[in-house]
Amino acid sequence: MQFTVMFCNEDLNMCKEIFKGFNTLMDNLNIISSNDHEEILNQLDAVNLIFLSTTLLNKKQHERVLKSNLPIIYMSENIKHDNIAKYINVLDYINKPIDSDEVGIKIKQYMKIHNKELKLQNFIKAAMDASYLPNLLIQNNKVIFANELLLALLQFESIEQLHDEIKEINELFSKKNNHLYKEINSTWFENSQKESNTNLFLSHKNKEQTYNVKTTYLNEYDTYVVYLRDVTKEIEHETQITNILYTDDLTKLENRTKLIHDLRYDEKEIVSLAVIDINSFKEINDFYGHKTGDHILKELALIIVDYIKPYSHMKLYKFPADIYCISNTSNNKEEFTDVVRKTIDTIEKKVFVFDQYEIDTRVTAGISFSTKNNKLITADLALQAAKKDHKDYLVFYDELDNLEEYKNNMIWTKKLKTALLKDNIIVYYQPLVNNLTLKVEKYECLVRMIDEESIISPFFFLDISKKSNQYHKITRSVIQKSFKEFENLDFEFSVNISYEDIENQDFLLFIKEMFKLYDVSNKVVFEILEDEGIKNYTILANFINEVKAMGCKVAIDDFGSGYSNFEHLLKMNIDYLKIDASLVKNIVNDENSYKVTKTIIDFAKSLNLKTIAEYVENKDIYHAIKDLGADYSQGYYFSAPLKSPTLYSCKDKENI
Repeated sequence: MQFTVMFCNEDLNMCKEIFKGFNTLMDNLNIISSNDHEEILNQLDAVNLIFLSTTLLNKKQHERVLKSNLPIIYMSENIKHDNIAKYINVLDYINKPIDSDEVGIKIKQYMKIHNKELKLQNFIKAAMDASYLPNLLIQNNKVIFANELLLALLQFESIEQLHDEIKEINELFSKKNNHLYKEINSTWFENSQKESNTNLFLSHKNKEQTYNVKTTYLNEYDTYVVYLRDVTKEIEHETQITNILYTDDLTKLENRTKLIHDLRYDEKEIVSLAVIDINSFKEINDFYGHKTGDHILKELALIIVDYIKPYSHMKLYKFPADIYCISNTSNNKEEFTDVVRKTIDTIEKKVFVFDQYEIDTRVTAGISFSTKNNKLITADLALQAAKKDHKDYLVFYDELDNLEEYKNNMIWTKKLKTALLKDNIIVYYQPLVNNLTLKVEKYECLVRMIDEESIISPFFFLDISKKSNQYHKITRSVIQKSFKEFENLDFEFSVNISYEDIENQDFLLFIKEMFKLYDVSNKVVFEILEDEGIKNYTILANFINEVKAMGCKVAIDDFGSGYSNFEHLLKMNIDYLKIDASLVKNIVNDENSYKVTKTIIDFAKSLNLKTIAEYVENKDIYHAIKDLGADYSQGYYFSAPLKSPTLYSCKDKENI
């Protein structure tokens, strides 16, 4: 390939003298010379090296030369005193009068560098062409190479055709107003290098697809290698699941699960909630029929939405049955209370008409401005109190609950401390049944506490253990006892751990020490609850990779509960999804729960993950779960948690 040198000097005769004989001495060398400003600027794309007199171009013209990123050797009487040295960093120069031999040495040096770069670029291009992924090379925000797969994807015949139509890389991609897509900006290449999961939306020639982008920066050549992986179907699947999970089927409003998500993750903090319940709605359904009931639910939703429309900081959610919830991100308590009161009055005055029926309704509301307690729970407490006192609404205040909560915490903290000292933290075992064979193949290890002669559920002490800094002791006790129990049993078994455990630097060391004592690394499944407490998914992913390397398996617990993060799930190297009990227990009677469960199972199968259904409490739930393709069932229909893992089969359920 030809190496072209452009000699830019006021005296062109001097150029001829200097380069006399150079073309015959060096192969593939082409020398051109010019003292015309426009000609020099127009030739930039055709040359590889420039010899430039420091006095030939003005500052603006010189800046255009610099933008070409071509190597420049300056020619100067005294470079230190040249004006050009005041606004650029001169990397290479030769002194006037020009020495022909010195010019020759410089050209040979740059030809050698150029040939080395060409070889490397050709190697990279060959490797990129051999890749099974569409990819491209980018320099100065422009595509300098695209492999055949990418050209075919964009329907270009050649890289030259791509250059004609695509001037800058950002013209290939567009942004979408969705959490799945990163906003396109001038630094997305650098961001995609740092982030392992950048999704960009490619829109070209009526072809719209989503690609996961990974970028490698070649520092020596200031070039990016960009790989594109088509994740269109994955994103569509995730969007479908998200819509089902977060939307009420009847009113199309966002649902309770979405509110829980917003309470945890929304950038605008929700400072107050109002839970609104229709009085005696069951009687309306029973007397007028479900069609009438559904009509009222939809109409009432429209009334509330219309009333709060002027308040951009308020939002309506639809809960199951006949319950609504208004969220508020403003600190104006008087305004929010007034809006709720006037909404109640508006609904009371409304006569709902359906077919030949005219129906009056009343509602009751509970409002919470709590900053210390769960807003949703406290709003519901206020609602129940309002119903009991026959009031239109009540407001929950933290002060009403603090003393009782403090006393309760002190009692359970003391009980827990005693149980740990006396080794009264014990483990129960609930079987997981293969839905096809009805054989018990796994057990979940569940913590219990002995208090005097009673066996206490973790519901009463687990949250207290976190507040009193005793939670890690409980986790380690359960792990040690579970490992010991299953060392000589032919079952897989799972232990529950949280992000708080994983975040503890000593936790992984503790697990490794346990594996030295008990040979169970190929039997244990670490069951992780993916909830709002996860602050750093990199720490979580590293832990998963570490334990997987030791032969362990990993399950995500309570999947579908409202905290599930599909984007992060795609990046985690897991084995099982445990479908949340709130979905499974309603699967027979609630269409939305059925749809979400089916979508989760289909989603898991597409990722080659096994699914476990919790809360399988009866025959109907079991058959529904089995028909949807879940791999395992866990629940009281097969067995309550046992003192020891002695159940091997549930064949007695086969013909029921």
